[in-house]
Amino acid sequence: MKIHNDFTLYFRVVPSGKRVVYYYAYDENSKRLAGRSTGETTMTAARVKCNRLLKAGALVPSKDRVPTFAEFAKGWWEWETCDYLKKRRKRFKLTQGYAKHAKRNMVNMLVPYFGDMPMDKITEADVEKFLDYLIVEKQLKNSTANDFLTTLKTMMIEAATRRVITIDPTKNVAKLIKEPKKIQIITPQEFKSLFAGNWGKVWNNNRIGYTANKLAALTGMRTAEVLGLKGCYVYEKHIYLCMQYDNYGYRETKTKDKTNIPLPVSMIADLNELKKINSDGFLFSTDGGAVPICRVTMYREFQRALRNIGMTDEVIAERGLTLHGWRHFLNTELLKGGLSIPQTQAVTRHKSDRMTEWYNHFDPSEFAKAVEVQEGLLSLEEPVKEAGTESGKKQTENKEGQRASVLPFRTRKTVEAGKERKQA
Repeated sequence: MKIHNDFTLYFRVVPSGKRVVYYYAYDENSKRLAGRSTGETTMTAARVKCNRLLKAGALVPSKDRVPTFAEFAKGWWEWETCDYLKKRRKRFKLTQGYAKHAKRNMVNMLVPYFGDMPMDKITEADVEKFLDYLIVEKQLKNSTANDFLTTLKTMMIEAATRRVITIDPTKNVAKLIKEPKKIQIITPQEFKSLFAGNWGKVWNNNRIGYTANKLAALTGMRTAEVLGLKGCYVYEKHIYLCMQYDNYGYRETKTKDKTNIPLPVSMIADLNELKKINSDGFLFSTDGGAVPICRVTMYREFQRALRNIGMTDEVIAERGLTLHGWRHFLNTELLKGGLSIPQTQAVTRHKSDRMTEWYNHFDPSEFAKAVEVQEGLLSLEEPVKEAGTESGKKQTENKEGQRASVLPFRTRKTVEAGKERKQA
């Protein structure tokens, strides 16, 4: 490669007839850039000025060179000022939570790793090394590494769109394989211990914590959706879900859906008890409905109730029992109860691309099947013991009819049909 001086000076006669000293500089690829005026009329003064610019790193104007990743990242993911977010919000509904999460990824991992690298020098191999760094050195899970990669991809695609770079180095980098994740949820027996017996004893007479968790379990509502429920949206046989309450205030739900959710009469009665206190305001509130409790409070009540039914903190942590687990619990129980996948999704509002069409054409009258499952979960005051124990066998023999009456509708029909065959 040919070696150049940092700059080359020369005279140029400007339109006024005055002789002014100009200079050539070179980019990082040793390509000569367009001449620029020093504004000086002598070589000595021009050389002093160019040396001063060189020392300040301003000899080559920023618009004439490719920025580093850190320079390109300035202003990214700022909700009010980021050009990318402004462009996306014209076409899609974005949340501030999404922007905050992406900014955290960029600041904590992307800038420290790629910060000093010129954007056009970041290669596909560099991105692969970055993933190796996350997995080997940082010992992160593949899913977490994929999250950082997603943020990087977004920024690199935009850089290519703006022609800051000619090739997106992340284009051919695939996400890492997802690790199988075993989700442990509350069992039906544990559910009955929590909600079908003496709730005051289990929940330390905390009606708000009890009702909030019970609602999440019977509807699959996200925590923010539960906390955002107002008394004015509670009806005789259902609630109307249209908003949520989280760190960004009272706003649309995650999926932007507005839907009716069926509930058993007993659950409506629980909500009406809180409505007597908080009227049409936030139901799960301690200040008359003005502001709901925080999710941490709801989670702490959940943990305390689990301890009250015999779980240790070690077991709770080992099973990873969280508030979001209620969505998995309800999804499982609805499918066990005989609802189809589209019907289940209509209740939980947990969509996938494949099921969107089915979801849009689902008949709300089928919600009656969901209510059967909800009532079945709540019907026994005491959990059914395992059939493998002596007491469990005796209970099964003595209460066969009672058990059949509270099983999900598909199972109940199967039991009744078996009895008819025996009688025949």
